[in-house]
Amino acid sequence: MTNLIFEIVFPLVLLGILLIIFISGLFNKKPKQDFMSLDEFIKDWLNDHGQAHKLEEQFAQMKKDPAGKLYMPATYHGAKIFIRWGLTPNLVSFMNLILSFLIFYGVIMASKGHTLDLFSDQLGYGSWFFALAALVLFTGVIDGIDGAIARLLHIKSKSGAWLDNVIDRVSDTLMLVCLVPTNLVVLSNGFDFAWMVWTNILLIFIYEYMRARHEGLGLHETKPFVGERITRILLITTFFALYGTSSLVVLITHLINPDATAIWSASHEWIITWSMLTYQISLLAIMTLSVILFANYIWKNLKKMDKNKGE
Repeated sequence: MTNLIFEIVFPLVLLGILLIIFISGLFNKKPKQDFMSLDEFIKDWLNDHGQAHKLEEQFAQMKKDPAGKLYMPATYHGAKIFIRWGLTPNLVSFMNLILSFLIFYGVIMASKGHTLDLFSDQLGYGSWFFALAALVLFTGVIDGIDGAIARLLHIKSKSGAWLDNVIDRVSDTLMLVCLVPTNLVVLSNGFDFAWMVWTNILLIFIYEYMRARHEGLGLHETKPFVGERITRILLITTFFALYGTSSLVVLITHLINPDATAIWSASHEWIITWSMLTYQISLLAIMTLSVILFANYIWKNLKKMDKNKGE
């Protein structure tokens, strides 16, 4: 009964909620309107992130970075599309939450094939990680779209920012904890690295808590480090795509010529065995370094604020 609820009822409920979100947007469609330009959008974002005192310098730098070339344009243009669909920032935030639960569900279901026959039964299950990788990447984009909608419509609010941050932390947890109840975190020799998953969740919470706390103490200028959420999203996407692509390629080879599947023996077995461990080790290294550097940055700046206050 429990399996039936999780495997069938749970995803149907999630899909039903997504449908309700989209239908509610149909009754909230906005007339065509003019928006700020992409450059104005980026400058407004920088201003909100404590960069007003060196806005032009930071703007010029961001235009050269991947964030300014890819992520900011994606959220800007995506927000305009979602606005045409009548979706509000909070509806997009809830959409992100539902999609994160779908990723959680999808990983647990796809992991059922992890220990099945390498070149037949595993392939159908493993191929789903390719679709999950695309879904993870999509959630990473719409994570910025909710704020972009608020920015374009000039309806930024503290309650919306709070809701977005809470949902981000839930999403961070779901995208990692989904590995724990599976055999994806146990190697064939019995080595269980679930502890590493929990450690990475802890490091992410410490990193994000430090950001929230220093802003609460009046240090509004922030500095991004490699452990930002977009990096974590790209890391998950990369390893899910690696796992899924390998399974999909071997599946196609198996369907065309079962005897030719052996050509992928070494590479596919390596990916199936080591991809998730490599993913967790990479994330652990990134988050450990980011927590240390971010803590040092915050500490130095808070000490400066203490000194200035004393003077």
